[in-house]
Amino acid sequence: MKIIMLVLDGLAETRDRTPLKLANKPNMNMLAERGLCGTLDIGYKGENKDVNSDMGYMVLLGCYSKDEYPGRGYIESLGAGLRPNPGDICIRGNFATLDSRGNILDRRAGRDETGLGKMAEKLDDMEIDGVRFVVKKSSGHRVSILMKGKNLSDNVTPNDFQKTGVPLPQIKAKKPEAKFTASVLNRFIYRVNKVLSKEPVNKKRKFPANTILIRNVGESIYVKPFEKRYNLKACSISGLAVTRGVCKFLGIKNIIVPGANGLPDTNLGGKFKATKKALEEYDFVFLHINGTDTLSHNRKPKEKRKFIEKVDRELGKVMDQETRYVITCDHGSMSDPGYRDYEHLTTPVPFIVSGPGIKPDAIKVFDEEHCNRSRLRLKGNDMMKLVAGKNK
Repeated sequence: MKIIMLVLDGLAETRDRTPLKLANKPNMNMLAERGLCGTLDIGYKGENKDVNSDMGYMVLLGCYSKDEYPGRGYIESLGAGLRPNPGDICIRGNFATLDSRGNILDRRAGRDETGLGKMAEKLDDMEIDGVRFVVKKSSGHRVSILMKGKNLSDNVTPNDFQKTGVPLPQIKAKKPEAKFTASVLNRFIYRVNKVLSKEPVNKKRKFPANTILIRNVGESIYVKPFEKRYNLKACSISGLAVTRGVCKFLGIKNIIVPGANGLPDTNLGGKFKATKKALEEYDFVFLHINGTDTLSHNRKPKEKRKFIEKVDRELGKVMDQETRYVITCDHGSMSDPGYRDYEHLTTPVPFIVSGPGIKPDAIKVFDEEHCNRSRLRLKGNDMMKLVAGKNK
């Protein structure tokens, strides 16, 4: 059996006239009519109601438990192409903007990637008290950092409190053994500010990238690979570093498609063609598309609707009756300009499972309203039990 899991990041919304509901999507609706629809609670079985993408992907792939989660810093470093060793501290950060008083002006430096790769290179290989810093630009405004040295700990607080107009916070130790790590990290950030403030490219940017916010910290751990859990040879197609990081962590092969990124201008046609080609070798393809989430965070509901329609057209070009299809998302994100909370939604997300071995239900339309009418309500890692099994 061949399976495609299409994940439209941040797809679901909670208002009445959502982009998914308004979109013209005949191919998704066809799959809904021929398959099962329902909702999935990506609440990590009550452990955590904060819906982060990396945890969401692991839930969808049926591989999440509290003890198996290495932290976003480690996931992001894998996705950025770094190779952490045991004992390395892995950090996920943002290039950000400080104003003239040292207050945080923009947590993402305007989401502008101009010059960020060169800036990361300027910071790479810095050494403080015997600790070496490996720095690499990740997706968008994000940056991945490895701390290599002795007596390091990941028990430190971030310096990103998700607030602007406040001074840059100090990184603090959560436990006594992390005091050295916190001290070195604070000195690193001080040097970062000095180096980046002198970069000429910042004069061309609306929001200069003159600091780094530390968001997540973690260390490497081993988990049972996806293939051994489900006896499915799997690959992933994504333009987002964190998605590739999760898949690499779970032993899933990443296939890189030219022009694929985490933005609405991603090479959609190329990603779907690569997915179809991958089914010749692999049993399971995790196809991730991030444009829906980007358009939500940018508060562009009309563009999000059009993007969903574009995805549907590309999906229709590769559909067949021999493949099992799953369409869902890792979390919801509101695109309504009047909605002030920029965090991910914690509500259950809609899904379709359609194809060989799946007995259809009465739902014939794929959107939040119709999926919420279904009695099929999954929790946590239950999705893969349905996807990899049979319901007839």
